[in-house]
Amino acid sequence: MKIAIVRRECGLGLGGAERYCANVSLGLLGAGHDVTVVADRSTVTDVGFFRARVFGRGSILKNLSFFYSTKRVLEGSDFDCVYALSRIEGADFLRVSDPLHRAWLELGYDKRMLPFKLRRLLPRHMSILYQERRAIDSARFLVTNSNLVKKQLSNHYGVSKERIFIIYNGVDLDRFRPLTSDERARARAALGIADGECAIIFAGSDFRRKGLFCLMKALSSLKHAHRFRLLLLGLRPRKEILKVAKRFKLLNRLLFLGYRSDAERYYQAGDILCLPTLYDPFANVCLEAMACGIPVITTYTNGASEITGRLGKWSVVPANDAIAIKKALSAFFEMDGSEQRLLGKKAAGVARAFSWKRHIEQLLRLFRLDDIKATK
Repeated sequence: MKIAIVRRECGLGLGGAERYCANVSLGLLGAGHDVTVVADRSTVTDVGFFRARVFGRGSILKNLSFFYSTKRVLEGSDFDCVYALSRIEGADFLRVSDPLHRAWLELGYDKRMLPFKLRRLLPRHMSILYQERRAIDSARFLVTNSNLVKKQLSNHYGVSKERIFIIYNGVDLDRFRPLTSDERARARAALGIADGECAIIFAGSDFRRKGLFCLMKALSSLKHAHRFRLLLLGLRPRKEILKVAKRFKLLNRLLFLGYRSDAERYYQAGDILCLPTLYDPFANVCLEAMACGIPVITTYTNGASEITGRLGKWSVVPANDAIAIKKALSAFFEMDGSEQRLLGKKAAGVARAFSWKRHIEQLLRLFRLDDIKATK
């Protein structure tokens, strides 16, 4: 089968969605299919590449230029299946894994400052909503990575549920795995984590959407009762973050790690991941952390909570609720060491069901050539 995978950028060393593009491309290639990445940039040298150029400066021009460049590239091709990971027109399967913008406008912005009806008229939002609507309406089928997004597509765009398929994210179980007790002790020592100190991990560069300040507020009321360090993956010291940390008297608890290509090393050394995100279709860091043997606290507005919630009701909290985060962390702190280790083993066991091999198999069942041709 000739398959086109569409994403503005594709590469294992890039962001989460770009890494997904690379993994899927390589997985489908390994399954014996003729795969081409359609992107402005791809670092996956083993897979075919058609360039859809991005022009201009700023998100509006870049997104629009990719939208129309991709259309020109695909019109001159003979692919059996087009699997789009970005907002483009005419895909056979459109994967909605970036935040659905129509939903984000309601979930992520303070309505007191500017109501949705006015905010959506701003040029950037108008442009994204236009592309989102065109992409959804023109796709033959939609793929989501959570029930959360499936419901949002139905509620905001009236998409029939028969057009939507849910395939949860995959995780590299060879890379993201628990360490032995000795390996873990060495990893913690290398990071300067003391015995008896809880290493709480926050992962994500978009710290506002991911709820960092809400997490800091929750931790500020725990700092006298518990020993902990907050490891910030994907972040460098920034004035805004330092200002809030200083206000909550948490400066000496923070460890800024910046972007790391070996994120598994930090999950493996940690005790728990806390990601109180305002909105994520499915934050894959949650699945990666669980595969490394640590539990996760996240929000109902993260599609990954449909999996992480299997660890216990306490582990899923409302968004923007520092009190609920405090209670969830307190529940974890109150467990003794053996209970925490059992919870870590349970997390790793849950994650093992979401291998990349399974993900590719599910995609290929969806991409059956006869079914696609029947709809064209």
